[in-house]
Amino acid sequence: MRLEYKWQATLIVAMGLFMAVLDNTVVNVALPSIDNFFHVANYNDVVWVATAYFLAQAAVIPAVGNLSDIFGSKIVFLIGLACFTLGSGLCVIAPNLGFLIAFRVFQGLGGGALLPIVYAIAFKQFPPYQRGMVSATIGVPVLLAPAFGPTIGGYLTSYFDWRAIFMVNLPIGVLVFLLGSFILKGRAAEQQSELQQKPANQVKKPFDFLGLFLAMSGVTSLVYGISLASINGWADETVRISMITGAGILVVFILVELFVAKDPVMDLRLFRHYSFSIGNVLIGFIGAFFFGSVMLFPIFFQNGLGYSPLNSGEIFILQGLTTTFGVFLSGRLYNKIGPRALVALGIFLVAISSLGLTNLSLSTTGWSIQGWLVLRGFGFGITNTPLQTFILSRVENIHLARASSLVSVMRQIFSAIGVAWITTYFAQQAGTHGQSIAQTIQSQLAAHPPTGVAAQCISQFSAHGQTAITNCIGNYIATNALIAGVNDTFTIVMYFLFIGALIALFIGRDINVQKLKQSLKAGLPTDTQFSADSDRDEIPMFAGE
Repeated sequence: MRLEYKWQATLIVAMGLFMAVLDNTVVNVALPSIDNFFHVANYNDVVWVATAYFLAQAAVIPAVGNLSDIFGSKIVFLIGLACFTLGSGLCVIAPNLGFLIAFRVFQGLGGGALLPIVYAIAFKQFPPYQRGMVSATIGVPVLLAPAFGPTIGGYLTSYFDWRAIFMVNLPIGVLVFLLGSFILKGRAAEQQSELQQKPANQVKKPFDFLGLFLAMSGVTSLVYGISLASINGWADETVRISMITGAGILVVFILVELFVAKDPVMDLRLFRHYSFSIGNVLIGFIGAFFFGSVMLFPIFFQNGLGYSPLNSGEIFILQGLTTTFGVFLSGRLYNKIGPRALVALGIFLVAISSLGLTNLSLSTTGWSIQGWLVLRGFGFGITNTPLQTFILSRVENIHLARASSLVSVMRQIFSAIGVAWITTYFAQQAGTHGQSIAQTIQSQLAAHPPTGVAAQCISQFSAHGQTAITNCIGNYIATNALIAGVNDTFTIVMYFLFIGALIALFIGRDINVQKLKQSLKAGLPTDTQFSADSDRDEIPMFAGE
């Protein structure tokens, strides 16, 4: 059976988005191999292979909406995909670390363009009341990519070479580019479908070059400072200068967009709508505390327990599968029960799963926490898709690209904040526990005879000399301080997620779902494009929908 065009377009853009999101996490497990290959003196320099990609994404996202309006969504998608694929090929042949970082920037510019444009292309093909299933279709690759990224990266790095993580993008990228070139409809078809949403006497407004420059420079500077904070700490002078500069530029950007620009590059007036504002608040919670806490797992399993990258990644396969199930289930339930129940329940389940991850120890195994990981994956799966659909529910097709860019910028900024803050908090807690454990062992060494862990190390390694005893004690302190720091960090993440679940109870209703239910009750056809109410939102109610 031949798929309708709208589903063909959705599947094509979803395939492209999968690769772009995958490269956010697949590279992380390969960084030690890249370090060894290029013989880099400072490991923090290698970290920029991952950070550069993230920054490039943040830089280009604000421009995507306007570029789509000028050149059409298809052209922007194909150019973004071409840059991403070409950048992947250049990474394969990078002669040194500097070139690899530069090629990652080029790759990230293409990947960043794909993030908002994919939702705009797919959502334009469907009436608002069908967007739940569309969002679920896109959500599967978006959520599977970070779930399986470490596993895929670990496998390719272990059995082939670090270049393989970039090489696999080439055939897929070429295939998706060809499919998109021949199947996706061009600018003329978009303009025809948008004519009914444009005022009859609309005057062409000047392009907002100032707003575009301020948005790109402000977001890049702010995200750069936040990302650098996870490496150098919040007190670093470069971090503070970059963050203050970025925040200042964004304040000017807000004023320009609200009071100066005739045709804003990013329509900040969308935040006047209750659904758009509270939805982005929750996007911030998810970005900061779910994605931010993902980095705790490799720290625990690889640095704490000594797992290989591949074995560490394999632990999360089941979580990825349950995430997929949650995405499909939420897509089917969205029109029946609305976004509020799904989002609140999903964040609550992720919070509960974090509670189960606050008591990790040396005896913890991948299998012993599978129940919590499954709950975590399912909760996230039923949260992200309804939230994305709900945020864009009031946006007309003609404004979808810019609105999607704005949502993507918010997610990118809060994800960077989450990673940096959680990294800093973990380091502080691990340091505090390390000092406490070291003091305890010092008192054990002072006893006659030595007691506790000190006695065990002396008994086990006395034949190998004082250095072996010191190493035994040092490893004990480092490992246990790390595990205690991870537990403390999951605890604070859990508290914030419970707050997010409470906020989700107030997100209100999707008016398109309400209209669909009314049409079904009245026996009216449901294939009409409902118009978004651009003036006001309904106040959220607890008493039913």
